[in-house]
Amino acid sequence: MGVGAFSELQSITCEVEAVDFLESTDKEVIFKKRPGKAKPPTIRLSRGKNASMELWAWHEAVLQGNIVAARKSCSLVMYNYDGQPVARYHLEHAWPSKLEVSALKAGASEVLMETVTIVGEHIQRVSG
Repeated sequence: MGVGAFSELQSITCEVEAVDFLESTDKEVIFKKRPGKAKPPTIRLSRGKNASMELWAWHEAVLQGNIVAARKSCSLVMYNYDGQPVARYHLEHAWPSKLEVSALKAGASEVLMETVTIVGEHIQRVSG
């Protein structure tokens, strides 16, 4: 399923919580931080609003509680000025957790923007 092209990558977040750890020796107690639970990777993308319904239909599956149908494996490909791919990420079991449409004022000349937050179980940079 192709959701389309986006003009802005706002963020890719891949985080592991830091857990407090106390290590004691015969002489002292040392306070350390260790890796804890990994948080699900999150991607935020924006684009000018268009007539396409694919993104809304994907989000609608989540809203209806059909997470099995909504979870997709997908790729995010970034291109340079010449249209050549410079980085590719693969996201496993992804689903859109948030869909936003920017504010719009009558008579204004701004482009109406659509922003999607996509959450997955695992992200991997595969090239670039």
